[in-house]
Amino acid sequence: MTTFNVFFENGNSFNDTNYNSYNPGTQEILSIMDDQEYEFQNKRHYNNFVKELEACKTKQEVKELMYEVGTDYIDELEIHNTWLDIMFPRASYETVL
Repeated sequence: MTTFNVFFENGNSFNDTNYNSYNPGTQEILSIMDDQEYEFQNKRHYNNFVKELEACKTKQEVKELMYEVGTDYIDELEIHNTWLDIMFPRASYETVL
Protein backbone atom coordinates (compact mmCIF):
# COMPACT_ATOMS: atom_id res chain seq x y z
CA MET A 1 0.00 0.00 0.00
CA THR A 2 1.59 3.27 -1.07
CA THR A 3 -1.00 5.61 0.44
CA PHE A 4 -3.45 5.35 3.30
CA ASN A 5 -6.83 7.05 3.21
CA VAL A 6 -7.53 8.85 6.51
CA PHE A 7 -11.08 9.89 7.42
CA PHE A 8 -12.07 12.84 9.58
CA GLU A 9 -15.10 13.52 11.76
CA ASN A 10 -16.26 16.29 9.43
CA GLY A 11 -16.57 13.86 6.51
CA ASN A 12 -13.35 14.93 4.76
CA SER A 13 -10.41 12.65 4.09
CA PHE A 14 -6.86 12.72 2.79
CA ASN A 15 -4.30 10.26 1.48
CA ASP A 16 -1.26 9.82 3.70
CA THR A 17 1.59 9.27 1.27
CA ASN A 18 4.02 8.64 4.16
CA TYR A 19 2.23 5.47 5.27
CA ASN A 20 4.93 3.12 3.93
CA SER A 21 7.57 4.90 6.00
CA TYR A 22 5.85 4.03 9.30
CA ASN A 23 6.96 1.03 11.29
CA PRO A 24 4.90 -2.17 10.85
CA GLY A 25 3.22 -1.76 14.25
CA THR A 26 1.97 1.72 13.38
CA GLN A 27 0.73 0.53 10.00
CA GLU A 28 -1.19 -2.35 11.59
CA ILE A 29 -2.82 -0.16 14.25
CA LEU A 30 -3.88 2.39 11.62
CA SER A 31 -5.28 -0.43 9.53
CA ILE A 32 -7.26 -1.82 12.47
CA MET A 33 -8.58 1.63 13.31
CA ASP A 34 -9.62 2.02 9.67
CA ASP A 35 -11.40 -1.34 9.79
CA GLN A 36 -13.25 -0.08 12.88
CA GLU A 37 -14.19 3.10 10.92
CA TYR A 38 -12.35 5.39 13.33
CA GLU A 39 -12.41 9.05 12.31
CA PHE A 40 -9.73 11.49 13.42
CA GLN A 41 -10.67 15.01 14.46
CA ASN A 42 -8.47 16.62 11.81
CA LYS A 43 -5.12 16.24 10.05
CA ARG A 44 -3.17 17.61 13.02
CA HIS A 45 -4.83 15.06 15.32
CA TYR A 46 -3.86 12.28 12.89
CA ASN A 47 -0.27 13.49 12.50
CA ASN A 48 0.17 13.81 16.28
CA PHE A 49 -1.26 10.34 16.82
CA VAL A 50 1.10 8.81 14.24
CA LYS A 51 4.06 10.66 15.77
CA GLU A 52 3.19 9.37 19.25
CA LEU A 53 2.60 5.85 17.99
CA GLU A 54 5.90 5.81 16.11
CA ALA A 55 7.65 6.83 19.35
CA CYS A 56 6.17 3.93 21.34
CA LYS A 57 8.76 1.39 22.42
CA THR A 58 6.72 -0.82 24.76
CA LYS A 59 3.34 -2.53 24.87
CA GLN A 60 2.42 -0.36 27.87
CA GLU A 61 3.09 2.85 25.92
CA VAL A 62 0.82 1.65 23.11
CA LYS A 63 -1.83 0.62 25.62
CA GLU A 64 -1.82 4.07 27.25
CA LEU A 65 -2.00 5.83 23.88
CA MET A 66 -4.84 3.63 22.68
CA TYR A 67 -6.84 4.17 25.89
CA GLU A 68 -7.02 7.82 24.83
CA VAL A 69 -8.56 6.70 21.53
CA GLY A 70 -11.07 4.28 23.03
CA THR A 71 -11.17 1.53 25.61
CA ASP A 72 -12.61 -1.01 23.15
CA TYR A 73 -9.28 -1.02 21.30
CA ILE A 74 -7.69 -2.34 24.50
CA ASP A 75 -10.48 -4.26 26.23
CA GLU A 76 -12.03 -5.93 23.18
CA LEU A 77 -9.41 -5.93 20.41
CA GLU A 78 -6.28 -6.04 22.61
CA ILE A 79 -4.56 -3.92 19.99
CA HIS A 80 -1.50 -3.44 22.21
CA ASN A 81 -0.84 -7.19 22.00
CA THR A 82 -1.15 -7.09 18.21
CA TRP A 83 1.41 -4.26 18.13
CA LEU A 84 3.75 -6.27 20.37
CA ASP A 85 3.49 -9.38 18.18
CA ILE A 86 4.30 -7.37 15.05
CA MET A 87 7.11 -5.30 16.52
CA PHE A 88 8.72 -8.09 18.56
CA PRO A 89 7.82 -11.45 17.02
CA ARG A 90 8.39 -14.40 19.28
CA ALA A 91 10.00 -17.56 18.06
CA SER A 92 7.55 -20.37 17.60
CA TYR A 93 8.27 -24.03 18.12
CA GLU A 94 8.40 -24.54 14.34
CA THR A 95 11.01 -21.80 13.79
CA VAL A 96 13.24 -23.22 16.53
CA LEU A 97 13.40 -26.64 14.85
